[in-house]
Amino acid sequence: MNVERLAEDIFQDILSQGGYVYIVGGSVRDYVLGLDMNHDVDVEVYHLTYQQLYDILSHHGHVNTFGKSFAIMQVDTLPHYDFALPRKEKKTGEKHQDFQIDIDPELSIEKAIQRRDLTMNALMYDYQKKEIIDLCHGIDDINHKVIRCVNKQTFQEDPLRVLRIAQFAARFEMDVEEETKQLCQQMVQNHLLDYLSIERVYQEYCKILSSSQPSIGFQFLREIGALPPYLKSLITTPQRLDYHPEGNVWNHTMLVIDIAALARDKVDEPLSFMWACLLHDIGKPLVTTNEGHAPKHNEAGLEVFKHVDIIQSKKQREYIETMIMYHMHLMNMSRNHSRDIKYLKLLKNIENKISLNDLIWISCCDKLGRGRVVYEQYHDFWVFIEDKINRLGDKAPQSIVSGYDLIQNGFIQNKQMKEILDEAYDLQLQGLDKEKILRSLKKKYEKG
Repeated sequence: MNVERLAEDIFQDILSQGGYVYIVGGSVRDYVLGLDMNHDVDVEVYHLTYQQLYDILSHHGHVNTFGKSFAIMQVDTLPHYDFALPRKEKKTGEKHQDFQIDIDPELSIEKAIQRRDLTMNALMYDYQKKEIIDLCHGIDDINHKVIRCVNKQTFQEDPLRVLRIAQFAARFEMDVEEETKQLCQQMVQNHLLDYLSIERVYQEYCKILSSSQPSIGFQFLREIGALPPYLKSLITTPQRLDYHPEGNVWNHTMLVIDIAALARDKVDEPLSFMWACLLHDIGKPLVTTNEGHAPKHNEAGLEVFKHVDIIQSKKQREYIETMIMYHMHLMNMSRNHSRDIKYLKLLKNIENKISLNDLIWISCCDKLGRGRVVYEQYHDFWVFIEDKINRLGDKAPQSIVSGYDLIQNGFIQNKQMKEILDEAYDLQLQGLDKEKILRSLKKKYEKG
C-alpha cells in the first residue's frame, strides 16, 4: 500500500521506539477492491503507551485528539491519517456513542478485530512486513461480493452499522449474508435504530444516494423493515399499469434513483438532486385513487415533506420542495405543446431555487423510471426544451415593475402587494410595456 512520505517517516519513528504499525479498516478494503484511497487512513499502533505515541506525533506537527478518552490522534501536517492505540469497547447506553473505551497497547490483534463491524473492514495491513492480515476471511467475502458481520454480539452494540451495511451494499453492489441480514432485522424490530441522531442517519442516506446503484441500499432497508414512513408508504401505493408497468410507486422510485445516479454528473446540485429524485413522489400515497390516478400529488408531496425532518439544511429543503412541486411540469408542457408564456412563468417560479438544468434532468429520470418508455415522447421532450432555451433562454426575464413603482402610482404597501407584482409580471410576459402594465393595474384596482 502506498502512503504519504510524512506518514512513512512517522511509521519509522514508531517502529524505532518499539511500536508496531497496522493500517486498518476502509483504506485496506478499498486497496483490495482496487479503489483509490481518497478518504481517511486509519492507523493502529501497538506496543506503545498513549504518551509515547503522542510524543512521536508531536515531533511532526501539532497533535489533536478526538473521541471518548481521546483515543484517536491526528497531526495537523497529516490531516487524513488517524492514529489510535488498540482498544476494547463496552456498550454503556442506548445511543450510538455510548461506549466505555479501554486502551490496551498489548491487546492481541485477534481480540482487537472483534470490535470491527464487517469482515471486509477487519482487514489489517502490516506496514513492516508489507502484507495483509485477514483473520476473518474478508478477502473471500469481497471476492464473492458478500457483506458479513464479524461478531454478532459486538455488531449489535452499534445500530449505525445497519445503515452502514445499506450504503456499503449500494456502493460496492454486494449482497448481505443471510444471518447478518436477520441480525439487522432483529435490531430494527428491537428499536435500536430509534436512538440514532438525525444527522448520522442523513449522512448514511447521503452515501447510499451517492452510490452507483442507490436502489440496492434502499431495497435492503425495505427487507429489514427499516424504511421511514414516507418511503414505506410508497410500497403499497399502486399506479396505472398503462402508464407505469413497473408497478407501485416504490418500484418506480427505485428505477428513478438508479437512472438519476447515471445523470448525477450532469446536474448543478448532485446530492440535492438525488434526494429530490428519492422524494419526488412522496405525495402519491395521500391522493392515489383506486384506479391508480394521483391528481395533484406534487402539492401533496409538499405537505408530506414538511414532516421529513432528516433534511435540515434550509437551502436543500427549498431545492427539494421546488423539485417536488415542478418535477412534472416540463414533461406536461412538452406533451401539451404549451405556449412560451407558460415556460417563462415556470422559470420565474423556480428562480433562485433550482436551475432549469436540474429540473430538466429530474423530468427525464421520472420519464425513464418506468417499465416501458415511449422514446418518441422522450425525443420530442428534448426538441421542445432545446427550442425554448434557444429562443427564450434558461433564466426568467427581469421584472420591469417593482414595488417602488406601485407605491409611486398610488398603491398601498400591504399583503396584497406580492399578488399585484405577480400580476404585473404576467402582464409583462404577455408583451405589455411598463406604462401599460401600471395603467391596467390602476384601472383594475381602482374599480376594486
